[in-house]
Amino acid sequence: MEVLERSQETSSLVCLKLAPRLEGFSFDFQAGQCARIRSSKGEESIFAMASEPEEKRRVEFLIKDHETGIAHELCRIQVGRELKISSPFGKGYPMERLKGKDILLIGMGSGLAPLRSLLKSILRRDHQFGKITFLYGARTPRDIPFRNEFDVWAKKADLHFAMSQPHDVPWHGFLGRVTHLLPELHLQCANTVSCICGTRTMQEEVINLLERSGISKENMFLNH
Repeated sequence: MEVLERSQETSSLVCLKLAPRLEGFSFDFQAGQCARIRSSKGEESIFAMASEPEEKRRVEFLIKDHETGIAHELCRIQVGRELKISSPFGKGYPMERLKGKDILLIGMGSGLAPLRSLLKSILRRDHQFGKITFLYGARTPRDIPFRNEFDVWAKKADLHFAMSQPHDVPWHGFLGRVTHLLPELHLQCANTVSCICGTRTMQEEVINLLERSGISKENMFLNH
């Protein structure tokens, strides 16, 4: 696939927009699925798609920068370069099981990628779903990618942010982690399903908190 665009979303997160070079080729996937990206040096790693599946002629990935390795290279790749992308894999999020339900999305950091894919897909047909609530955690407000999109999403979803280390960055919202914010919201969970993406520790904590809130594990979904 060809790199169409590289955008610096935060100091450590870069969004890559790719498109197939073959005429008529479409990249079909389910929200929450992943693909392996291989660099020109032969290194490869797994990344979740960040764009909605309905966009067949392009795909986006949210890459967290590292000092070395493929992520470091991808965050500096030039537009026009070619990358090898595997076929999509992983279970993703079960869209059909979300229909008619209130949806609780919970993510942090680069875990926004699969949740963004899911949310953008849901908002194309939001009449099929109930209330949408989105909890997102980052260290500071400057570490929130796709800020303009969050402003758009706020018109259709109930958004909540948790900043864990704002330090000298002005922040008047919730201070702490997403797992600290969740119990504070006192959510009504009778008809709720939850889609989650974050670190393993965060996911385990969220699952425990949701169980206490009355959401069964069969109504909680990870993308992998």
